[in-house]
Amino acid sequence: MRAFLDVIRDDPTNASAWSYYGISLAHTGRALEAEAALARAIQLAPANGEAWFHLGVARSLREEWSEAASAYRRAVALVPDDMVAWHRLGVALAESGEESGASVAFERALVLSRSVSDDDDSVPRPRFDDHVDETGAREGSREAKSWLDLSLSLLSLGDEDAAIAAYERAYTLDPQRAQGSLFRPMLRLLTAVKGGPEPPPEEGGPPFRVPRRSDDGRPEVR
Repeated sequence: MRAFLDVIRDDPTNASAWSYYGISLAHTGRALEAEAALARAIQLAPANGEAWFHLGVARSLREEWSEAASAYRRAVALVPDDMVAWHRLGVALAESGEESGASVAFERALVLSRSVSDDDDSVPRPRFDDHVDETGAREGSREAKSWLDLSLSLLSLGDEDAAIAAYERAYTLDPQRAQGSLFRPMLRLLTAVKGGPEPPPEEGGPPFRVPRRSDDGRPEVR
């Protein structure tokens, strides 16, 4: 924070310095100062997608999900190929109860994630979300989290087939993260309410296959 402030003192019109100063303030709980710094960054450079992204992160830290989603929308409008911004937009929309919009955002994040080739250094890498994800997280685990978020969103929309397929994809990427997610308890609750079969216990492999439809149209979870 002091380093960014030194840059600002030398160059008060440096929008990036204001942006990083703002996110630093947000992570130390100085919410009002963070908002002011980020507003200054955006005033200096309205087309700076990173400043809007940082504003979204700052608002997410305070669980102001609707406001965070608004900032993330501006970020992805300015930088449409920012996988992390799309993912965080999905989280904010899901937390705001906008499940349909969240699904669209998560799916876009997944498309961008799959477009990155690990074998081609000429392909731009998605930005690591250092402010939100655990330090040193691998891309496979990050993609698994996106699939898990998508599965929860689809489950909330009532599309069990697609939700289970998304969960299976997450499981292949990061079994430990998938097993520790909220998906299985949510599916168990949903099937109990609908009178459907309860998911089987984990036994060292992917817990589901894409379900078939029973005669009454309900997916058969096996």
